[in-house]
Amino acid sequence: MMTENIAIEAMHRALKEARDAKKRSESRLHDLESEAAMLRSQIASLDSVIEQTSAALRIALFPTEYAPVPTAPPERVAPPPQQPVMQPMATPRYAPPSRPVAPPPQPVAYHPEDTRHVDLELEDLEAIETGLAAQKLDKGTGNVRFNDFRIPQAATIVLREAGRALHVSEIYQRMAEGGFEFRGQHQLITLAVSLSRAKRFRKVAPGTFELDPRYAAGQVA
Repeated sequence: MMTENIAIEAMHRALKEARDAKKRSESRLHDLESEAAMLRSQIASLDSVIEQTSAALRIALFPTEYAPVPTAPPERVAPPPQQPVMQPMATPRYAPPSRPVAPPPQPVAYHPEDTRHVDLELEDLEAIETGLAAQKLDKGTGNVRFNDFRIPQAATIVLREAGRALHVSEIYQRMAEGGFEFRGQHQLITLAVSLSRAKRFRKVAPGTFELDPRYAAGQVA
């Protein structure tokens, strides 16, 4: 009988300890859920701040690209025009002079563009790209400065800060150091093509670009 009572008391103690441990776990879980809800609210607020600040930064750096488009005022409906009183047409006393017939356009001689210098330049860029790959440029610096920009915008910032013309390889390195993620196999050639197509850049030497002064004056986008 004594042994049975001891066993029952031991089970009572174990049951009480399990219930107390459950209460402590539930209390801790409640605290963690409250803290998680607070952290989610803070993250949502920070996301809003990041989005607003990024938008303001883009507008400050590129006002012509992100300026709000003005809305046109509503058009007023004009009253229907009054029908003019038809006057009898007078018979002309003389025939109007005939217009001179323009000569037919002369065919323009087509001369195919000499692409030899373009091929040589691409070969140079490929060689430079191979050298950059051999250097194993470290892109994992944690810098996210250029994450929110496209190639022309990031290159614009790089050339603005440099204040002079830069070679494509130098622009590439500075963009990569700023956290810009290039995609594709021939990244240097992709950058060069993008700079060549954008009107804001001006090519001053093989593979070398600068900001077009007309872009600073707002004449080109």
